[in-house]
Amino acid sequence: MVDVGAATAREAAALIWRSRARAELEASARFTRLAGDLAACDAVSPVVTMAREAAEDERRHAVQCVALVRELGGKAFELGPAPAACKVGPSGLEPRERLLYEVVAMSCVTETLSAALLGELVARAIDPLVRETMQSILRDEVDHARLGWAHLAAEHERGAPDVVGPSLPAMLAGTVSEELFASWAEHPAAESLSGLGALDRAERRRIFRDTMSLVVFPGLRRFGVDTGRGESWLAERLPPS
Repeated sequence: MVDVGAATAREAAALIWRSRARAELEASARFTRLAGDLAACDAVSPVVTMAREAAEDERRHAVQCVALVRELGGKAFELGPAPAACKVGPSGLEPRERLLYEVVAMSCVTETLSAALLGELVARAIDPLVRETMQSILRDEVDHARLGWAHLAAEHERGAPDVVGPSLPAMLAGTVSEELFASWAEHPAAESLSGLGALDRAERRRIFRDTMSLVVFPGLRRFGVDTGRGESWLAERLPPS
């Protein structure tokens, strides 16, 4: 978690984008592994291609984040090698089922949320390079979300069981840990910080709740996922104001 409480808005933004550079690198590693796993299980070829492209996109995003850190006056650093991406999912699933769970978590949930957050941030951007970078990343994140929905649709058509619904609360909890409860939420220069790529906690919570309720849950239900547990979790953790 990034501690930005005592920093100026630009210093805080530099720290946040530094953290995001690492997150993008981790996403690149995950999509690289997912592309291999999707190919191995004979997923539809467009999805495999999209996963390979997503891995390249995320690596490029990491480089863009590093450039933003420099632009904002942050300390120079090297990205280093991409970390290993561990498989995620509940125990007891078959390999193909675990892969479906992970693709839904990564693309249908995380990338859809990322696109929603970036859309709001682009509208508020006050720095030209910050705006340009977020617009570029946003275009890619939309495609990364489509990857997940395309794979879920194909697996549903194939007759795959609902492996997401029973563990949807855990999937959501893993998604929100950084986006909703990061320390920059209470920064004293929150308004300026929002123009440099970081929304305050209340805004992130609102966007998360709306994105899950209005986009992710309906999409999952369309392909046979029981979202009841996820809806209950969301209502308990983030009740409507």
